[in-house]
Amino acid sequence: MEKFLAATSTFIEKATDIRYFLLFASFLIVTDTVLCKTINTPLLQFTYSDVTNKLHLGAVLVYMSFFLFYTSVLIPFIAYVIGLILIYLPSWVTNIFPDINEDKRKNPNRYSDQISIDILRNEAVAENNSVKFNLYIKRENENNDEYQLYKLSFTFLFTLILSFFINFNNQSSILNTLFNYAFNLGDFMSGIILIITTIFIIYCIGLGIGGYCLKRYTDSYIYIGNKNIKP
Repeated sequence: MEKFLAATSTFIEKATDIRYFLLFASFLIVTDTVLCKTINTPLLQFTYSDVTNKLHLGAVLVYMSFFLFYTSVLIPFIAYVIGLILIYLPSWVTNIFPDINEDKRKNPNRYSDQISIDILRNEAVAENNSVKFNLYIKRENENNDEYQLYKLSFTFLFTLILSFFINFNNQSSILNTLFNYAFNLGDFMSGIILIITTIFIIYCIGLGIGGYCLKRYTDSYIYIGNKNIKP
């Protein structure tokens, strides 16, 4: 019973974390695209007989390796290239995604109660100050969690666009099915679904481009009311 409650608690915790949704949604869309192009069977039409007749263990292992390569190597490389391209565009383009650390670097006196986490780490090590080091670790973990969200937002956004163009003519793919379902509903429901979808895509663009490609949304400063913290 304890194991069941622990597993249920873990599932609920993950279900409320948007990062898991973005990762799982990206996995489903990539899987649907691969199935459409390899065995001409969309994921929504995939059955148990297809598993036994059309799939082989080796092919599944190769696909899993491909998905890991896609998320861990290809996505970061594409984001890096996009980031390089964006910095050479007119400033008004990149200014859409504000740099939350820019004012702190330009006006250090205005933010005298905040300190760079790199400086905080160096001070903690030099002073052997466990309190400062714990503050640094806490901020670094928060930044890592945020950065993971930005990466998964970009992964979902890029996967969405890529799959749309690859499966544009396949009406049974997940994306085309969802679009057709939305547009075939009544006016009110179609409008609600389109508004929610638009807001979510804008959300992924903001976090994926501004946070991951341009790396502008991770706060590298931390507030310290008293910089003379004793261990």
